[in-house]
Amino acid sequence: MSIYHFLGDNPLKTRDDVAASLIAILDQCTGHLTPGGGGLSIGSSSAHYSGHIALFEGWSRLLWGVAPLRHGGYVWKGEEHHAHGFVTGPDPLNAEYWGAVQDYDQRIVEMAAMSLALLLCRNEYWDSLTDSQRRNLSSWLYSVNGKAIGGNNWHYFRVLVNLALQSLGEPYDQTQMEADLDFIDGLYVGDGWYRDDVPFDYYNPFAIHFYSLIYYVYMKERDGIRCERYRERVIRFAEQYITYYTAEGQSIPFGRSQTYRFAVVSFFSACAFAGIEVLPWGVLKGLVLRNLRWWFSKPVFDNAGLMTVGYAYPTLIVADEYNAPGSPYWALKTYLVLALGDDHPFWKSEELDLPVSPMATHLPVPKVLMCHTRQKDVVMLSAGQYPAFELNHAAEKYSKFAYSADFGFSVSIGSFGFDKTGCDSMLFFSEGDGYWRPRRKVEYSLSMDAQLYSRWAPFPDVMVRTWLLPAGDWHVRIHAVSAGRDVVMKEGGFGIMRYDGIQPDAGCEQMLFANGHGLEVRLPWGLSVVEDLLGVRTVECVKPRPNLNLMFSTSVVPVLDSACRRGETVVLATLVGAGLYREGVPSIAMTKPDVRVDIAKSCVEINGKQVALFAE
Repeated sequence: MSIYHFLGDNPLKTRDDVAASLIAILDQCTGHLTPGGGGLSIGSSSAHYSGHIALFEGWSRLLWGVAPLRHGGYVWKGEEHHAHGFVTGPDPLNAEYWGAVQDYDQRIVEMAAMSLALLLCRNEYWDSLTDSQRRNLSSWLYSVNGKAIGGNNWHYFRVLVNLALQSLGEPYDQTQMEADLDFIDGLYVGDGWYRDDVPFDYYNPFAIHFYSLIYYVYMKERDGIRCERYRERVIRFAEQYITYYTAEGQSIPFGRSQTYRFAVVSFFSACAFAGIEVLPWGVLKGLVLRNLRWWFSKPVFDNAGLMTVGYAYPTLIVADEYNAPGSPYWALKTYLVLALGDDHPFWKSEELDLPVSPMATHLPVPKVLMCHTRQKDVVMLSAGQYPAFELNHAAEKYSKFAYSADFGFSVSIGSFGFDKTGCDSMLFFSEGDGYWRPRRKVEYSLSMDAQLYSRWAPFPDVMVRTWLLPAGDWHVRIHAVSAGRDVVMKEGGFGIMRYDGIQPDAGCEQMLFANGHGLEVRLPWGLSVVEDLLGVRTVECVKPRPNLNLMFSTSVVPVLDSACRRGETVVLATLVGAGLYREGVPSIAMTKPDVRVDIAKSCVEINGKQVALFAE
């Protein structure tokens, strides 16, 4: 029987409902555990680490859900077989030995879930072992100390390992734990945000804050000053993080690790686990349950009921280099709420709606404007970020002008041929040779309540200054391009689903604006619009290659075309909007704003309100 039978019929209202959804997910994994229980074999695609380590990763990531489930008093039929991995995996003489831990080793990451399991379920995972089995497990976990790791959230994995060993009365490294905690504190930027060698993304909620809350639960009496800092930071972060969500439950896809899916709400689960009411309990409950419902309405499981690599559907194109077949089960972190009893206020509260303003919200640390539209979408305008190293699809995941919960974003499969690029929400440059370059690294950026600004260079001798301005359900982009060579330019709006995959192919109606400088792409489920506000560009409708957009496997993007000659400075002004039809409503509240651009005065007037464009 399909997993969607169990998930689709589950209302996800109560603690028992949530436990049942997790058990349904875990049940599909039971037959894929290795004979000794220390690995999960569910696919043949690869990450940058070996297949042997990938087996361990899949096994370990199940613990993010299994440990809270067992602590909460629930039973999964595969739990005893899975738990045997604590015996076989750390045993150097066993055929399923996980192997010796090395520097920069993926196994260090997976130790975190084991640590949580030992903290939550000592009886099941420790007390049941023999003395020799305990020595193997303790020694293998302790070996993480002294290993070289990256300058990022990985330091928390060692903290959790030492925390678990300490709780068991086993040897642990207090000096190492203090050094790692100090390092994490050094990543704190302010206003609730951390930054390592990757920009401000979902690793704030589902990694650094999540682990700090586990530390808080077990150390608030012994490390009170530090834990109080953690409490204050998560409260400040939560006030901003809710703007990433729509009223219907989904969040904006942005940045790396998109295949972790509903891990995005694990932050709220961890807040509940820590007993910190960062938002009213009913709001926390609503955020978690609505997000799960949204995900379970998407084809994120294969025909065998196993979670796939991808986002709203299975696709390897979006994957990061560290995504193995078992990686998506990181999403089970969200089930930490099952460790809470029925009498906890999280479970006793009624779900409450999302308390967000329809106005644009400025988040100054990540330099974004969060815009909740009347179409129930949320759009993030971004001044531009970039990781310190070249992640897969780094430009598409971090440097687009806008990211939408409804329309997602597209990655690229190549830079030659425009339909191979992730052409939505970007301005691309070419010398006319078929190769295209978008915004990547930003040389300078600034954010304020009414606009975002960035300076960037697609070529060394081509400088672009970009301003992004919210305009109700729409947004305005202004670009000043100074070219040291001849270039052609293409700017995309939001991509919209081309085929729905079930019904016969729908007609794609392309409505050219009367002045010839705007395009509305309309389909039965919604529309996407771009307009050239200065009337200097032509339009086209681009159909990117399939499986590039995270939300839907085929898309259509309205695009504006122009050129800039060597020695010229050209100003472009674009109005962008998109919306889905919901509940069968044939028209959506997308009344175009009245936008007037005054290049001579460097200002934009939106519905009668003037905004002076920032000048360096």
